[in-house]
Amino acid sequence: MRIIFYTGKGGSGKSVISCATALKLSELGYETLVISSDPAHTISDAFEMQVQYIPTKIEDRDKLWAIQVDPLREVREKYGVIQEYIVSLFKSKGLDEVLAYEIAALPNMTEFVSLLKVVEFVESNNYDVIVLDTVPSGEALKNIYLPSLLGSTAAKLIKMMAPLANIAKVVEPIVGVPTPSKEVISEDIKLLEILGRLKNIIVNREVTSLRLIANPDAFSIQNLRRTHLLANLYDINVDLGIMNKVIPEKVRDSYFKGWKDAQEKYLAEAEAAFHPLPVKRLRLFQSEVKGLKLLSELGDELFRDEDPARVYFVGKAIKVTESDLGLEVVVPLPLPFASKYKELCEVERAGEDLSVVISTDIGEVRNFIPLPTIAHIMKLDHAKLLNDELHIYFIH
Repeated sequence: MRIIFYTGKGGSGKSVISCATALKLSELGYETLVISSDPAHTISDAFEMQVQYIPTKIEDRDKLWAIQVDPLREVREKYGVIQEYIVSLFKSKGLDEVLAYEIAALPNMTEFVSLLKVVEFVESNNYDVIVLDTVPSGEALKNIYLPSLLGSTAAKLIKMMAPLANIAKVVEPIVGVPTPSKEVISEDIKLLEILGRLKNIIVNREVTSLRLIANPDAFSIQNLRRTHLLANLYDINVDLGIMNKVIPEKVRDSYFKGWKDAQEKYLAEAEAAFHPLPVKRLRLFQSEVKGLKLLSELGDELFRDEDPARVYFVGKAIKVTESDLGLEVVVPLPLPFASKYKELCEVERAGEDLSVVISTDIGEVRNFIPLPTIAHIMKLDHAKLLNDELHIYFIH
C-alpha cells in the first residue's frame, strides 16, 4: 500500500498532477484511487467526466478510480451526532440556528474529512495506491495528533463520563449548557480511535509521502517552505518537489524574456530551499490539461520510466529539537549552489523567517528559512556551520 499526498498553493496544479500520477500508476498495473477535496470539483474537469462522492470508475481504465469528497454529507452521515451537540451548545448561548451550524462546520473541515476517508479506504484493502490531491493545512494536521496530545487516558476518561450522562441531564437546566449524551460520548471515542489509526498511517514513511508542488514564483515557493517545515514537525515524510508551469527553453519570444529570467532565479531558489529533496521540473503546457490523453502525456513527462509509487527520499530536511535551554533548528545547506562553504556571515530574523547569508566559493548565498511558531517567542542565540549543516540555536 502506498499513499501519496500532493500539496501546494491554489493554482499550482495539484489536481492535474494528482490525476496524471494516478493515471500513470494505473497504467503500471496498480489498483489506484485518487481522492479530491477541492470544492471546485476540478477532478471532474481533469478527467472530463462526473466524479461522484463514492468511488467512481474512470472510463476505459480498469484500475483507476476517483472520488470527490462531499464533506457536508460525510459529517451528517458519520459525525452528525457530534455536530448536533456542538450546535446545541452554540444555540444555548443565544446564537441563531443558521449561524450555529456555520460555526459548527469547523475550519479545515473539508480537508479533515478527506483525511478520515483515507483511513476508510486503507482499511478496505481495495487499492494499491491512494493519491490525495489536496493535503490539509498545518492547522488541520494538528487534529491527527489529538490522541497523542491527550494521551492514552483520553478515551478512558471519555468512557468514564458515559455512566454520568443521565445524571448530568438533571443539572442541565441549572448550568444552562446541554450535556453530551451517551451517543455523543460514544462517537467522540470512535473519532479519537480513527484519528489514532490515521496518525499511524500518515507517519509511516514506507507507506506515506507528501509531495510539494509550486510554480516558479516567490509566493508559491514561500508557501511551500512553511508546509515543508510543518511536515517535518509532524514527522511526515516529504519525498519530492515539483516545479510546475515552467516556460520551456524553446520559447524564444522576447515578450517572455522577463518571465523566463525570473523563473530561472526562482527555480534555483527552490532547489536550495528544498534540498536535499529531489526537485522535478514540469513545463507549462500550451493548453489546459484535461482528458486522459493530455494527463497521460503529463504523467509520462513528469515520471518518464520511473514508478511514481517509489519513495524518492526518506528523512527530514529540517530538524527541530527542543531542550530545557531552548530550541535547535538544523538545516541542510543548499549544496546545488556551492561545493564548499567558508563561513557564516549573517543570521537575522526577517518577519516569521530567518535570513541566512553564507560565504561560499562562488560568493555569498542568502536563504530564507521558515521558523516553527515556538521560535517566534524565543531569542536567537547563535548559529554555526557543522558537517554541511547549519545549526541555529534559540533560547527562552
